[in-house]
Amino acid sequence: MLIRGIAALLLVATSGFALAEDQKNPDALMQELMELGPEAVAAHIAKLKGEVAVLEQKAKALRDEAAALDTKSKQTTDLVMPYVTFLESMAPKPAEVPAAAAAMAPEEMEEPKTEATMAKGERHVNFMDDIMPIFEQRCVKCHRDDKREGGLTMSTFANLMNGGSSGQVLLAAGDPSGSRLFQMVLQEIDPIMPPRGNPLDDDQLDLIEKWINSGMRERSDSKVKVAKKQDRDIAVFSAAAVSDGPPPMPEVQLAAFQSDAIRPSVARAMAVSPTATLMALGGDKQIILYNTETFELIGALPFDEGEIYTMTFSLNGEMLFAGGGTEGAAAAAVLYNVRTGERVGSYGRGFDTILAGDISPDHRMLAVGGPNRKVRVYDTASGDLLLELESHTDWIYAIKFSPDGELLSSADRAGGVFFWQAANGRAVETVKGHNKAVNDMDYSANSALMATAGEEGEIIIWDTWKYSQVRKINAHNGRVLSLDYRPDGQLISSGADGLTKRWGADGKEVAKYEKRPDWAYQTRFAKDGTVVLTADWRGEIVAFDTEKGEKITTLSTKPQPKPAPAEQDKVAQATD
Repeated sequence: MLIRGIAALLLVATSGFALAEDQKNPDALMQELMELGPEAVAAHIAKLKGEVAVLEQKAKALRDEAAALDTKSKQTTDLVMPYVTFLESMAPKPAEVPAAAAAMAPEEMEEPKTEATMAKGERHVNFMDDIMPIFEQRCVKCHRDDKREGGLTMSTFANLMNGGSSGQVLLAAGDPSGSRLFQMVLQEIDPIMPPRGNPLDDDQLDLIEKWINSGMRERSDSKVKVAKKQDRDIAVFSAAAVSDGPPPMPEVQLAAFQSDAIRPSVARAMAVSPTATLMALGGDKQIILYNTETFELIGALPFDEGEIYTMTFSLNGEMLFAGGGTEGAAAAAVLYNVRTGERVGSYGRGFDTILAGDISPDHRMLAVGGPNRKVRVYDTASGDLLLELESHTDWIYAIKFSPDGELLSSADRAGGVFFWQAANGRAVETVKGHNKAVNDMDYSANSALMATAGEEGEIIIWDTWKYSQVRKINAHNGRVLSLDYRPDGQLISSGADGLTKRWGADGKEVAKYEKRPDWAYQTRFAKDGTVVLTADWRGEIVAFDTEKGEKITTLSTKPQPKPAPAEQDKVAQATD
């Protein structure tokens, strides 16, 4: 019976719906199918498949056309609705009706649409009645008072207006395309919302969009909300432009390295450009620059303020930050233009040295910290102090902006790790895991993870969305002094045990490099991750081939000057 039914269906499909037209019974259909033969049936099936393919192409074209029309419709709505909202808000109140209109017969005069008259028979889209139920169903589980993922609480209208880790402007009244939260629930930008499960359906998205366009009322009778203008134009979400020309390398002749020191300086500070073959080392009151392609000395930048304890390049490699000073006497935080070698600015006045610092991705802010237990954020253009964050209870050892510019993180000698909103310094979360000093920290390229280096020998990987531990790695026998992420998620670390280790994205050890005779104070990836650099207490910097583990060369914080050309000729003649 089953075979007969299948045969009937096949014959119907291959004979132009014969059953519907001819009303043939299954036995007749079966007999007709048997008479066709395998070759004829195969030909019919092939023809049908061709027709189906054509129909699928037409359907796809119609779907694409519908999507394009939908996009155009939304763009037009986004463009027009702010003006509609404005005109609605400007509609005259009853008392303001012109005298000429008042003289009209009652049946000839249309009642103006005001807040009061619209409330009589027309309910506005609002947060409490329309939007809150959506958020309670899909969002509040992760964004409530006791679980503020991303620093965002969505349980009340006031909390939502306060924003999260990305700063206060999550929603812009009348401007869905300028409302970051709406773009996240559309899943057009990261982090997408919700991060797991199905996205919001079209009806829910349309309702949220309508709410934003109509002025983001809290209740139906609330006043239309006006988008707040920021006092200061902070573009924390767009990194400073990356030049299409040559990568940022010194384009002028730099000063030669000079030092009367007997031995090399401790390699406390080392930075590697993320966009060029350039390495910076803290030397004797100067910054030593090496080319990581040729490993040749480029020159030096003066740092007369004292010792250098921390250094980092900006995200696009155009700027270099150096922090330090003289213990108990003066603090110094200096920004340099990499291409010209000139000082962009000097910040961080005080009597405590700068031990940690970082440049925001947009170059507008510089965050520094040290023994005074305060994170201070400066405007790089004016030098003004923008923020002073005071939650730390001990010396600050590490500071880092997330690559997407949303978060500012800091860590101290007591093991405290803090997340702040980069835009306004509002505390987002304090995470606990280290019981001793945190010596270094770094974000993954996508800002989703942050790694911290602990004095107890552990590396902790943190989820920057949930502010929770992803994993804990027993990394070194003794304190972990330094770590660095590679774009693919691999991590390099060095410690007081003299070892440098490479870790996979799963937290497992991938490689171990030649042990240094003293503390491996700093480590960084270079040359797009193909080279591992390790700097030690003795002032030696060893370059390793990342994959092979072989030593390439050894550099120093007290490089020997290259002989002048005339002296090179004399040496050559003497050896001939």
